[in-house]
Amino acid sequence: MEMHKRVPTGIPGLDKMLFGGFLEGRNILISGPCGAGKTIFGIQFLYNGAVKYNEPGLYVTLEEAKQKIFDDCAALGFDLPTLERQNKFHIIGGPIAKIKYYMEKVDAKARHIINEIGEVVKDKNVKRVVIDSLNLLTILASGSEERRRIIASLCNMLSSLGCTSLIISETEEGSMKLSRYGMEEFVVDGVVVLYLVRQGSRFISGIAIRKMRGTDHDKEIRVYRIGKGGIVVYPNETMFGEV
Repeated sequence: MEMHKRVPTGIPGLDKMLFGGFLEGRNILISGPCGAGKTIFGIQFLYNGAVKYNEPGLYVTLEEAKQKIFDDCAALGFDLPTLERQNKFHIIGGPIAKIKYYMEKVDAKARHIINEIGEVVKDKNVKRVVIDSLNLLTILASGSEERRRIIASLCNMLSSLGCTSLIISETEEGSMKLSRYGMEEFVVDGVVVLYLVRQGSRFISGIAIRKMRGTDHDKEIRVYRIGKGGIVVYPNETMFGEV
């Protein structure tokens, strides 16, 4: 009998690949190239958590302005302002340039951002967290060892507070690496990779669960599509066809 509680993503088709959802309290790396839909994936996870499962969510953005995120998500059918008024969706952060300026002014470090995330999680009883993106957070690191410490500190804090968290990482176009720096996947509990593969004059989107500690999962690269309502995964459709 499975001991861990499952946290359904609510993303059509994905929970079948995950055999019910992510394990509660785990940190999952969501990686892929530009344009693969990583931010949509994260927002959809939070939106479904709030609407379908009554789990408040926190979105930490280090790149986009809040209103732009709200506008882009509204086009997909995600009404984030209403969830914010209901205290089910929270957002902190902003463009990294502003954060770097602030940190230079007060001589702050990445741990201050991590501490701020922890305070919001506790204060708002947050259950789901999305960090978008890890690449921008680790810009604040002076080297690879500090980068690893930042990631480990973030993951340990989120797990200790009982959050199920998605940590977004952008990979280089055409790369088969699981992450930007090649070590993030060893710190987190799971890795979900989004692929974009050119097929003639178009790109085909594929999703694979490359790692998931403590549970079995689908091993194939499955097709997904993005449209109104966000991401839909086709768990019976392999990206390259049956071998």
